[in-house]
Amino acid sequence: MKNIFTLFLVLSTFSFYGQDKKISFLDLVGNHIQVPRGCQAQSEYELQACNGTTVKWDYYSGDMLSAVFDATITAFEEANGGKTEITFVCFGFELKGYKFKTGTTYQYFIQGKIKDQPLMMNLATPANISVKDDMDNFLRQLFDEVS
Repeated sequence: MKNIFTLFLVLSTFSFYGQDKKISFLDLVGNHIQVPRGCQAQSEYELQACNGTTVKWDYYSGDMLSAVFDATITAFEEANGGKTEITFVCFGFELKGYKFKTGTTYQYFIQGKIKDQPLMMNLATPANISVKDDMDNFLRQLFDEVS
């Protein structure tokens, strides 16, 4: 009986430590955005397939951002055709980029600085976002305006 109890205790301990820590908030340059109910974040910088929306951002140095952004846009345009310029305002900071239509999804690549931190954001969603009213509640936590 003592051996069974010891085995159970050891297995319970491994099971407890093997659990993944659930990420409750995304961190966008110090701005904390709650992960929507029923969705899971891949990291503090990436939310995938949440009600059809995926968003991810990467931080870069100023010089690196321009090179990575230009290469991304060129590659995506070659594979998917035309692009449309778009501007988002995120926590009071302007991010500029392009919108692409791929099947039933719209792909947005935007770049800029938030609190002097250069970043590139990749947003995929079934919504054709042209104005703030086109965004769902989660995206309204990220973006103040769009044009």
